Amino acid sequence: MLSLGWKKFSFFEQSLKREHEFPEAASCCCPGPDVIVAGCADGSVAFLDRELQMKQAFQAHAKSTDFVAFLSKEKLLITLGHDEGPVLVNLKVWNLEGQPKSSTASPPCLKTLKVFAPKQPEADITALAVHEESWPHMTLAVGLANGSVYCIRGDIGKDKAQRTTLAIQPSSTPITSLNFKGDTKHLHLYVTTQTSIAAFDVKTSSKVGLDEAGAGPGCAVLNQGGELIVGRDEAFYFNTLEGRGPCFACEGHKQQLQWFRSYIAAVLSTPSQQGSAPTHLLQVFDLRNKLIATSVPLTEAPKHVVCSWGMILVIQGGGLVTCLKEKDLTAKLELLYNKSLYLLALNLAQSQQADASSCAEIQRRYADHLYSKHDYDGAMTQYVSTIGYLEPSYVIRKFLDAQRIHNLTSYLEQLHEQGKASADHTTLLLNCYTKLKDVDKLDRFLRGSGAPDSAPALNFDVETAVKVCRAAGYFQHALFVCQAAAETQWYLDILLEDVQSWEDALAYLQDLPRQQAAAALKKHGKVLLNNMPEATTALLMQLCTPGDASKPDGDWIAKVSDFAHLAADRPMALMLLCEFILNSTPAPPGEEFLYHTLLELHLMGHEDEPPQLPRPTPTGAATASTQDEGAPPADLSQQDNQVDKASTQESRRGSGAQTSTSSASRLGPAHALSPQKREATLELLKRGWPLGEESKYDTNHALVLCRMHGFTPGLRFLYERMRHFREVLQVHMAAGDHGALIEDCMRLGDVSRGGDPHLWSEVLEYFARQSEDCTEQVGAVLHHIETGNLLPPLVVLGILAKNPTLQLGVVKDYIARQLSAESAHIQEDRAQIAKYQQETAQMRAEVKELRTQARVFQNSKCALSGAPLELPAVHFVCGHSFNLRSLGENEKECPICAPQFRSILDIKRAMRSGATEQDKFFAQLKSSPNGFSVIADFFGRGLLDAASISTARSTL
Repeated sequence: MLSLGWKKFSFFEQSLKREHEFPEAASCCCPGPDVIVAGCADGSVAFLDRELQMKQAFQAHAKSTDFVAFLSKEKLLITLGHDEGPVLVNLKVWNLEGQPKSSTASPPCLKTLKVFAPKQPEADITALAVHEESWPHMTLAVGLANGSVYCIRGDIGKDKAQRTTLAIQPSSTPITSLNFKGDTKHLHLYVTTQTSIAAFDVKTSSKVGLDEAGAGPGCAVLNQGGELIVGRDEAFYFNTLEGRGPCFACEGHKQQLQWFRSYIAAVLSTPSQQGSAPTHLLQVFDLRNKLIATSVPLTEAPKHVVCSWGMILVIQGGGLVTCLKEKDLTAKLELLYNKSLYLLALNLAQSQQADASSCAEIQRRYADHLYSKHDYDGAMTQYVSTIGYLEPSYVIRKFLDAQRIHNLTSYLEQLHEQGKASADHTTLLLNCYTKLKDVDKLDRFLRGSGAPDSAPALNFDVETAVKVCRAAGYFQHALFVCQAAAETQWYLDILLEDVQSWEDALAYLQDLPRQQAAAALKKHGKVLLNNMPEATTALLMQLCTPGDASKPDGDWIAKVSDFAHLAADRPMALMLLCEFILNSTPAPPGEEFLYHTLLELHLMGHEDEPPQLPRPTPTGAATASTQDEGAPPADLSQQDNQVDKASTQESRRGSGAQTSTSSASRLGPAHALSPQKREATLELLKRGWPLGEESKYDTNHALVLCRMHGFTPGLRFLYERMRHFREVLQVHMAAGDHGALIEDCMRLGDVSRGGDPHLWSEVLEYFARQSEDCTEQVGAVLHHIETGNLLPPLVVLGILAKNPTLQLGVVKDYIARQLSAESAHIQEDRAQIAKYQQETAQMRAEVKELRTQARVFQNSKCALSGAPLELPAVHFVCGHSFNLRSLGENEKECPICAPQFRSILDIKRAMRSGATEQDKFFAQLKSSPNGFSVIADFFGRGLLDAASISTARSTL
């Protein structure tokens, strides 16, 4: 017996079982789920357990049991045998699910079926095949010695089965095996004879010839894939419904075949030679891997070979049973490792569905073996297959030691293709490319397929690739990676720091979405502004004004405050940008910042003439430049260069600061500005604070800037709008501008226009403190004070007396007029006093008379009606007499004097109530030019009376 090219191994453990109860008269057997079913020549059926001990036995047929088949899903046992009586051959269906527990009781017989119909000729039965379906439906095939096949299909339980006869030519050749393939809808039957192999469609009975050579009894078996394996003396042949398949050469006479897992167990024999007995051998073949898993010499031809319970049982004569149990995969692999058969071990593991990690371990061993034999290319092929299971550092370390950089490069490439590479692996691979100076591979790695229109798949760490390419000087490759990965910041870093291509950087920013472009400009805008100020300023103008609303972020508007720090060296660019935004947008974001920035830049006086700004034209509610938004004035660089070189360098505010530039030291007083610049600065302040509206900038901040730079017009404007009139005068006082001081005091101190008359006193005190000759100004001030009666003369003289150099002639006329006026007032007051004293004396005499003397009433007529007085009459102390009927119901007060008396009471009551209104008192005291008169008035009303004070407290 020869097995050409087949390696022999011992993958099965062999054991002998002598103590068993397997029937010696067994004529057939089949495996079950937990038993082996044996049919005997005496018609009985035995069930044997794992130890081959008799579990149950019963009489299935009267004479003999020739065939048995077990249906595992329905738990049915099919037996075919000979019985006594008119029907000799019967097929019986037994229900094993409800079988009795007695070892001798027979299970229920569901159906006894006659194999041969009355019109069908009987013949010896040589084969049986059963296709499992749902009971009572079943498909049976019975092979006969005359070459025919009886097919019984349908409802067997109700005798509604359909019987057909399938014939193979020549008809005298017996059927050696039958095997079903497929499901109920597409069921086929393999029919094997000694001389041919055919396949029948059970439904249509159509025939397909597969092979002109057949096989002996028991030498055809169906594998798990539905292929029919036929064993002949020279080889194993595979057959499918389409025809003959591959074959595997193996010489030896095959007596019996069994399919076990992925193996085929074959009993082979050699003919006797020179009177010696024939030899028998059981061999287990792995046809896929072309190896013999085990070989077992047999003393004689086995009666039965059964595959059950994960073992191969060989039943021989004399009560000898050989058990073959497959070793586990690990043990089999160790056998192959010891013989350095790594490729065979890998194929074996794959054929037995080993997990991927186990296969990877085999490939690692195989690779290590090849590496030790200095077959680096073959070793790397195996190492590549372990990616995902073997730690890459294990492989990298080996090939670094061997300086096999080409193999290492291929391994790292595969790591990246499978997405298992880390940043360190990317660094190493790129270093390999740069060390080998292999630009083509570097291009393929970074650019993917290399097609110009295809988007590369970046299966590596982008940051690492960019760093390595920049370090090695491959800037274009780094740019490509950044662009493919949409890494805007890195792309600009390379363009500006390495390549220094300002035009390309600006073009790239133009193509970005507005928000991304703004974020990139925050970082890189300064270098662009220094090298290409016009184009960069134009781009900033575009981002800070509304864009194309049809684009995803076209309505997004950037804030100038985000870019102010970029113009540290280009203040004119910032000035142009702020002016453009204010002129083109009605209410731009960060409007307060724009005013602050422009105000400070104007006050710094970077140029003598205002820049040529884009002229706005109306576009709806907003305005836009007549020229393109992206085109700033042509001489922006030259204007920036005109900055005073001797000025102190400005310190810039950080992010979140209120303004873009905050001078650490003054760049010069604002009066050094040109008239046009001063006018433009003041116009900016007025523009940001229209009359009657809220200020568009922080007034306190603007005040600080104007004061820092000494911009007097701005201070005057801001203080006046804030109604801080005294501060306006303080500005003129600090500047020594006496004319403007008096002019503003006349305007701001006018009470009729809502001014503050007390400003004149401050102005007078100011001139009184001056050491220079201010006679003219003092005279003007005294004139206004005298005209408006703003200050008492004593206060005026007290203020002027503080100046020792002031001549008396300045106030001589003023004093004379005041003395004259005061004398007139004194005379008037004295006359009024005398009048009041006389009236008071008369009243007191009248009161005394009323208290000490009787009052005689001599009136003869009624004071109301003029009629003569009649009794009863009513006389009042005031001297009026009335008839009682003339008074009506009110006889307690004089109807003639009562109105005057009530008005006096009302006046007195009002005076007392007014005396308790302290807020009113202080308000009048503050607004009145003569506070003493207000105090005297309220004092006369009883402001300080005890009764008034108690009344006020009670109200509180």
